This record gives sequence, structure tokens and C-alpha cells, in this order.
Amino acid sequence: MSESQKGNKTSYRKFLAETAKEIRKLVEIKIFDSSEREDVVQEILIAIHLSQHTYLPEKPIRPWLNAIAHHKIIDHIRKKGRKEKIEIIEWDDTIEDMSSKEIDSQDEIQVKVEKLLENLTDKQRLIVKFLKLEGLSLAETAKIMGMSLSAVKVNAHRAYKQIRQRGKT
Repeated sequence: MSESQKGNKTSYRKFLAETAKEIRKLVEIKIFDSSEREDVVQEILIAIHLSQHTYLPEKPIRPWLNAIAHHKIIDHIRKKGRKEKIEIIEWDDTIEDMSSKEIDSQDEIQVKVEKLLENLTDKQRLIVKFLKLEGLSLAETAKIMGMSLSAVKVNAHRAYKQIRQRGKT
């Protein structure tokens, strides 16, 4: 990268090729929809290109690359969450009970969901978000969380129970 900052185009092409391989591996772990992976990789590579002037040659490059990749992956997940209709399987009645008026917008749904999730532990909140808001499977959620499948199921069940109770009050 430091050579490419000095204008060495060959070094820059080599750097991007090597970096793209690593970025693809990282994105494969974080983004489960294979049709979206390459788009996210390209977004990350563009961000690296646009941010190359911020890299300090005396610092390690991996943390710099990982920070850019992490932010782009999070941005992608957030955008995806806004675009897709949030499907709330076990909470439909709970949300309806919380308000007598009709829910008109995605923003209103998001506010109500966040209110339902606020009393959960951080672990439970993440599990519910992965399973219900992002549509990940139990196995995918267990892998991301570093938990066993049964631990994810137990935490999800407890979270759903708290959500139902909170929605009735």
C-alpha cells in the first residue's frame, strides 16, 4: 500500500488482488446471501481505494483494512434491513396490541420493535435481530455468536417469552 501511495500502479494492482481474496473470505463469513457477497466485496474495495490516502505506512495495514471492511458490511446489513419488509413471526399480535392505530411505515415498525427489544440482554437482542430481522438460520446465528445451537434456541425462546410479556403490558 505504501508503494501504491507513491504512485506505483503495479504495486497497487497487486495489493488490490491480494486484498480482494482476503476480503472475499471475510465477507463469506459475514454475508450469507451469496448473491450479495460480490457487491459487498466491491463496495469494500471501492472504499479502500477512496481511503488509501488515510493509510499510515508506519502502522499495520490489517486493522485499517478490517475497519473499512467492518463498516461496509455493517452498512450493507443496515441497508438490507431498511429495504426488506421486517417479518415478525411470533410478535405480530404483540405489536398490534401495543398500538390501536394502524402501522403505516417501516420506521414505525422499527421503533416498536426496538421498544420490545430494549429489556432483553445484549445476547438475546442480537439473537432475535439475527433470527427475525435479518432472517438468518439458527445454525448461522450460532456460528456468528460462537454459541451452540441449543444455547441459541434457549436464549431465543426466553427472549420471545419476554417480548410477549412486554407486549401485553
